[in-house]
Amino acid sequence: MVAAQPIKRTSSGDGVSFEAHPYAFRFNPLTTALVIIDMQRDFLLKDGFGYIQAGDAGVEKVQATVQPTLAVLRMFRERGLHIIHTREGHRPDLRDLPAPKLLRQARAPNTRHSMVIGDVGPMGRLLTRGEYGHDIIDELQPLSGERVVDKPGKGSFFSTILHEHLVDRGITHLIVVGVTVECCVTTTVREANDRGFEACILSDCTDGFVSSFKSASLDMIHFSEGLFGFVGESQPLLATLSALPSPRKTAPDWDGSMQIESLKIAYANGLSPITVINHVLDKINADKTQHPSVWISLSPAEDLLRRATRLEKSGDKNLPLFGVPFAVKDNIDVSGLPTTAACPSFEYIPKVSAHVVKQLEDAGAIVIGKTNLDQFATGLVGTRSPYGACHCAFDTARVSGGSSSGSAVAVALDQVSFALGTDTAGSGRVPAAFNGIVGFKPTKGTVSTAGVIPACRTLDCVSFFAATISDARCAWLVSKGRDSEDPYSRSSPSFASLTSRSLLHEESPYTLSFPPEDLLKSTLCPSYQAQFAKIVSLVRNLAYSEEVIFDWSSYLSASDLVYKGAFVAERAAFLKEALQSKQQIALHPVTQKVLNSANSMSASDAFCDIYEAQRLSKLMEAEFDKCDIIIVPTAPNHPTIAEVEQDPIGPNLKLGTFASAVNVLDLAAIAIPAGQVEGLPFGISVIGPAYREGFIITIAQRIQARLEHFVL
Repeated sequence: MVAAQPIKRTSSGDGVSFEAHPYAFRFNPLTTALVIIDMQRDFLLKDGFGYIQAGDAGVEKVQATVQPTLAVLRMFRERGLHIIHTREGHRPDLRDLPAPKLLRQARAPNTRHSMVIGDVGPMGRLLTRGEYGHDIIDELQPLSGERVVDKPGKGSFFSTILHEHLVDRGITHLIVVGVTVECCVTTTVREANDRGFEACILSDCTDGFVSSFKSASLDMIHFSEGLFGFVGESQPLLATLSALPSPRKTAPDWDGSMQIESLKIAYANGLSPITVINHVLDKINADKTQHPSVWISLSPAEDLLRRATRLEKSGDKNLPLFGVPFAVKDNIDVSGLPTTAACPSFEYIPKVSAHVVKQLEDAGAIVIGKTNLDQFATGLVGTRSPYGACHCAFDTARVSGGSSSGSAVAVALDQVSFALGTDTAGSGRVPAAFNGIVGFKPTKGTVSTAGVIPACRTLDCVSFFAATISDARCAWLVSKGRDSEDPYSRSSPSFASLTSRSLLHEESPYTLSFPPEDLLKSTLCPSYQAQFAKIVSLVRNLAYSEEVIFDWSSYLSASDLVYKGAFVAERAAFLKEALQSKQQIALHPVTQKVLNSANSMSASDAFCDIYEAQRLSKLMEAEFDKCDIIIVPTAPNHPTIAEVEQDPIGPNLKLGTFASAVNVLDLAAIAIPAGQVEGLPFGISVIGPAYREGFIITIAQRIQARLEHFVL
C-alpha cells in the first residue's frame, strides 16, 4: 500500500476568486455552476403565491433581485459557463405535496391566508407545474441547454436530479442566487454543503418576504469560517469573470476538425452545417479504399443536406449538439435506415428511431449513417460480419476491436464527431483502445436501450466513442435520462452515489487500485505489460491518491460469466425469437458457434450464474466502498486479423479479461488512450461504481493531462 499524500489546507492556486465572507471565494469557472433559485412568477409577481403570503412589501423586496441576477446570468452566458434554474411546485394531482406543507396555513387558528397550494389564483393554480404562475419570469427565461430543475420542496436537492446533474458535469462549486433567502436559497446551500459542494450566495441577488430575516439568514451561512458556505456580492464576481478571456473569440477558418468545441466555435463564427455535411461525405468517400468496411449504410445525401438546411434556418446555435455529425452502430434503430445487426437476412427498416437517437437529434446532432459490427454484437474483435472485417484505423493487419467496430473506426478517422456503440462485455471500450480514441460506458439503465437490438438485455448499455473525453461526455449527457418505454431504464441513483464521494475537488483525497503484477504478467503480452507499468508509475504520482488492496480474483470471476457462463444463453434467447419471426436467417459461422454453446446450458445453470453474479456484485460493493476506482489495461494484447481467423474464439475471450466484468457488476467505465506500443495505440480503462461517472471522468482527465507531459 502506498501512503496517502497529506491534504493541503490552502488553495492549489488554480482558478479565480472574489471578495466574500468569511474570506475570498475561490473557484474554477469550468467546474462552477450558477444556480438561480425559484425566480418564478408565483414568487415575484403581484397575485402570485408570494404576494398572497406577504403582500406588496414582500414582493417589492424580491423584485429588486431581478436586475442584479440578470447581470450575473448574462455574464455566465457570455463566458459559456454552466447555468441551472429551479422551480418550486407540484404535480397537478398534488401527490408529491406533503400534507403539512399544504395545511400549515389553512389550519392556523388566526390565518389571513385564504388560498393554499393547488388553489386557483389569478395566474392559475398556485405552485402547480404547468401553470402560468409556476414558470420563470420573462426577464430570466432559460435558453436551450440551460437545465431547469423542478423541485417539490424548499431545498433544490431533495427529490430532484440536481446532485446527479452536477457531479455528471464535474461541478464542484455553486454561485447561488434567487428567492427566498430565508427559505429555498439557504436550504439549498445547506444541502449542497452536506453533499460536498462549495457554494456562495450573492447577497444583492437574493431576498425574502420579511426584511429582518435576510441578514440573519446570510450570517448563519458564513458563520464559523463558512460553516455552510460563503456570502458575497455580484459586482466583485462580475469583475472577476469580466477579466477572463471570452470562449467565443473569432476563430480562423474551420480546419475540418470534428471535435464538438471546434464546431461550436466555427458555427458561432458563421460556418454552415451544410459545409460540414459535405465535408463529412467527402471524407467518408475518400477513406473507402483504405477502409471499405466501416459503414453498412449512409443516410441519403439529400436527406442530410435537408436536415442541415433546417438547422441553419432555425438559428438555434444554443442547442448542445447543433450541427454535430455522428454515427450509429447498426444494432440501434434510425428511422428510415435499415437495421441489420450485421445480418442481411434480418434487415428491417424501423419507422421510429431509438430513444437515444431521438435525444441526440433533438439536441441538434445529425445522423450520418449506420456502422459495421460483429454480428448481433457478439464479439470483441470486429471481424464477425458479412459486410467485411473491420480493421484497425492504423494497421490493416490488426483487428479494430468489436463489437462496435465501425463506430470506433469512423471516429478515429475523424469522419464524425462521435459515434454510438453498445457495450455488453467491453464492446464500447476495446475498440476505443485499439483505435486511439475515448470509449465511455455509463451506468446500466441510465441511457435508454429502447430501439436497440439486444445482445444480453440485462447487461446491454449504449456507449459513446469520441476523440476526446469532453466530447464523449457531451454526447452522453444529452442522451442520459429515464425512458418509460424501456423496462431496464433506471430512474434514480443509489443513496451511496448521492454523497460527497461522488464528486472530486482539486484537493480531495481518493483511493485506487491496479491489478497485481503476477496477474498482469499472466494476462498481458510483454509489450503491453511494459507500457502499463509506465502508466502505473505515472498515476501513482498523481496528487491526493492512495493505493489500496482490491479483490481482483472476484472481479475476474465476474468476467468469466459473460462468455463462459449462462449469460450466453441470454444472447440465444433473443435470437431464438428473431429466428422464429423470419423465414431464413443466415448467421455468421462464429456467431452460430457461440450461440450453439448455449444449447448445453440448463435453466438451473442460468439461475446459478445469476446467483453468482449477485454474490460477486455484493462483494464488489464492499470493495468499492474502500476503493474509489480501479485502473486496468483495456485489453491484454492487440491480435491480428489472421490470428482471429485461425482461432475465432480464444483471442476474443482473452480480450475481455479486464473489460467483461463491468456490466455484470453494475459498474461504469471510460477507456482512454495511454501512449503507443509498437507504433499502435494502447489504452487503459478507469472503472468505478454505478452513478460515479463524473468522478471517473475527472480522474481520467487528470491522467490524460499528465500523459501529455510524457512520451510513453
